[in-house]
Formats: sequence, C-alpha cells, structure tokens
Amino acid sequence: MTINRTPTLELIFLYASTFLLRVGFESSLILFDWMLVWGIEDAFGHENASSFSAILLTAFAGITFLVAEVMFTGYYGNRSDRVGAKPVILFATFGAAFALLMYAPASFIYSYFSHTRKTAILLLVLYLATVHFIHGVVAAANVAPALGFVNHLSTNKNRSLHMAWYDNAIFYGRAVGMTFGGFLWIGMGVDNPHLTLSDQAMQIAKTFPFLFVLLLIATLVVYFGLSHPQKTGDPKPFSLKEDITIAFRVMLEPSRRALLVPWLAIAALIGSASLWGPSVTFRASAETGGHRGLDALLPIMGVMIALALPAPLWGWYADQIGRKRVLQFGISGLPAMGIGLLLGFPFFRGQASISNPIVLLSIMPGLMLMSALAPVMMSRLGDTARQNVREDGHVMSGYHFVLAGGEILGILAGGIVIGLFAMFHEVGLIRHISTALVSGFLFFEVAMLLTAFIGIWRLPE
Repeated sequence: MTINRTPTLELIFLYASTFLLRVGFESSLILFDWMLVWGIEDAFGHENASSFSAILLTAFAGITFLVAEVMFTGYYGNRSDRVGAKPVILFATFGAAFALLMYAPASFIYSYFSHTRKTAILLLVLYLATVHFIHGVVAAANVAPALGFVNHLSTNKNRSLHMAWYDNAIFYGRAVGMTFGGFLWIGMGVDNPHLTLSDQAMQIAKTFPFLFVLLLIATLVVYFGLSHPQKTGDPKPFSLKEDITIAFRVMLEPSRRALLVPWLAIAALIGSASLWGPSVTFRASAETGGHRGLDALLPIMGVMIALALPAPLWGWYADQIGRKRVLQFGISGLPAMGIGLLLGFPFFRGQASISNPIVLLSIMPGLMLMSALAPVMMSRLGDTARQNVREDGHVMSGYHFVLAGGEILGILAGGIVIGLFAMFHEVGLIRHISTALVSGFLFFEVAMLLTAFIGIWRLPE
C-alpha cells in the first residue's frame, strides 16, 4: 500500500494514532481503578473503600505506570533521534495493545482467592501494579518520540498550532476514553446485584479485548501513515542511570528552567484529575440500576472538551502574536472560573458539584481560556530544540520526564489530601463521605492551579 505522504498528512495520521492510544489508555485507567474499588469494597465493605488506607492502595497501584515512564522516557526520546520516531511509536502502540490484555486476568485472581479476602485484595493490588508498570514501559515509547516528530515537522511560524492539534488529540482521547471505559463497565452490567462475584469478574475481563482491538488499529495507522525514517546513528544501549539523568537535565538547562514549575503543577493537575476524578465520583456515587458513576462521566467529558475545543485557535494566535501574551490569556482562566462560580451560585440550589449542569456551565469560560496553556508551553519547549543536530526526541524526553514526575506527585499528594478529607468524615468533621471526597479533590486541584498560575506569570518573554 503506497501513500503519498506530506508533512501535513503525516501529522494527521500521528494525531489519529495518538487519539486512539489515549482512548485505550484512559479506558484502561477507568477500568483499572473501578476494578480496584470493586475488590476493596468486596473485601472490606462499601464504606471502607473510601478510607485513607484504601485511597493509598489506589495511589500505590496508580503510580507504577508513571514510574516506568520516568525510567524509560530518556531512552526512548534519544533512540527516536537516532533510528527515527516511527519504529519507536510502533513499538509503543503495538506493545500497549498487548499490555491491555494483561489487565483482564486481574478480576479472576481476586475472584479465585476471594474466600481469603485480605490475600485476594493484596494479590489484586500487586498484580494490577505490575501490569500497570509493564503498560508504562511500552507506553513511554510514545510521548517523547511523537512530540519530537511534531516538533521536527514544525517551524516557529506553526509550532504552537501543531502542538495544539496534538494536545487536542490527547484531550479528546482522554474524554472519549473515560466515557468509553465507563460505558464498557456499565454495558457489561458489572454492578448488577444479581451477578455472583465470579460472574462480575468475567464481565470485567470482557472489557479489555475491545481496547486491544482499538490499539491494533492505532498500530496500523502509524505503520501506513508515517514515513520510514532515515537512520542517523546507532542507538545507545539502555542505561537506567544515564537515561534518567539526561531526561532530568534537559529541563534544567537555562532556556527551559523557567518552564519547570508550571509544568510540574499542570502535570500534577493532569495526573490527579485522570485518576482521582473518576475514582472519587465512582466512590461517592450511589448504585442506581447498575449505572454506577454514570453521572460523573459526561461532566468529565465536558471538561475535557472545553479544554480541547479552543486549543488550535490559541495555538494559531500564539504563532501570530507571541507565546507569552497567549499564556497570560490562559492563566486568566483561573479567576474567570472563580467569577463564573460566584455568578452561578444563586442557581446551584444546594448541589454545587461537578455533576450539576449549572456548575459546569459556570466554569466553561474559564476552562476555554485555560486551554491555551498546554499547547503554547509545549511550543515554547519545542522552540529550544536544535534542529540541526536532531534533538527533538531528546528535548521532549525532558518534558515527558517532568510530566510523568508531576503526575506521580498529583496522584500521591492528591491521594493524601483526599484521604485526609476522608478522615475528616471518619471523625465527624464532615457529615457525608461524598462531600469529603469531592472537597479533598477540589482543594488539591485549586492548589495546583494556583501554583501553575504563579509559575506561568513569572515566565520570561
């Protein structure tokens, strides 16, 4: 099959594969988390699934994917500069497809050992953490090479726009993935009270082959859509210490150092929102006709779309008038969200939660302003790559290192904050567990938003 590839067409194929990869990842993350909560609830009871220790169990299992990304992103980024992005991205999509299948036995493991529930939940957590790590090892091969590929086919006149479209592929993929994973759970009837534990385990396991097929399609898109690279050198062998050191030092160079704090805060937001958003709403929601957590999925999708929809416009605008001015528009989204909530307060009618459509409409303008942040900051980072020595993957591995590190921070610190608020409920300071969980989640998100706000405001021209 011969395709007349142009840079624009190749970027479109890359965006499509990125979208599918993110759908698969976010779907697996939803199913991963809800399966863990399913086991904890069976082992220790519904109320204890929201205890401080249960929150920490989720955090431990959730960070292993990101730990793998921190360990391997430097290696993959530098390898893509030598052998080309295509073979590395192919490895990421094909490997992730098989990694998703490895999640399926987890529910059977818990079901088989469920007669000794403490052993069963320990094995479930350890197995999920291990598979999540393996998933991270192969998935780490995507971000830095893909961003390097975008950067290599861009110039200072269109880099922000290209990064915005890549950012769109990620956000829409996450939004669709959250919804798709949630609806797989619902469609399989996992929460049907008439099913036995082993039947529920079977229904959970059936969800993952759908994601396997999705990533196989992404692999074909990469194989036929991206050009065969010209090899520029032999890749260095993997060295954990050297590759981590290289990725860490990339962001400490003078031209990139100022981006470190805002990127860490934004990454912590992404990590905490991706794991704790669906997790908190799943824990907090009551079971209603087997459609548990359904009230949370559409609002989350709405938030993701609000962050993605205007991004290409902001990217184009940044290429025309400069990066810093558009970033200032972006950070104005935080006070805009506050103003929106104040204006909408009389209409909340005692239900000021993300599931309230009035709340969602109140924060939409602020979110649309904040959608300028990620693509413009990625383009500022891309501006620092030296094209003549082909270091796109190298530079983006530093970004990926910080992003994964920030997401680990978001999951761990966010989990501790949410767990503390859960303890406030246990000692009677907060009446309802749902209020405690949502309050802890929002408190952490606002703290990270303020940190990103300060970091971006202080960026040099």
